[in-house]
Amino acid sequence: MTQALRRENAQLRQANAALVVENMGYQRRLSEASVRVEALLEQIPAIGGDAAEDKQPENEEAR
Repeated sequence: MTQALRRENAQLRQANAALVVENMGYQRRLSEASVRVEALLEQIPAIGGDAAEDKQPENEEAR
């Protein structure tokens, strides 16, 4: 019984480590996509001058 639990624990630790690596990859990809989206948004001309600044989300600092 103890050996079975140790074996299962080792398998769970390996699975967890693999998921952590996978998550890091997804976070990197999300960050890269965010940078690309921001670059594209900067290329879009503002409509009506300062009106675009008024419509920015309130939580802009969250980026």
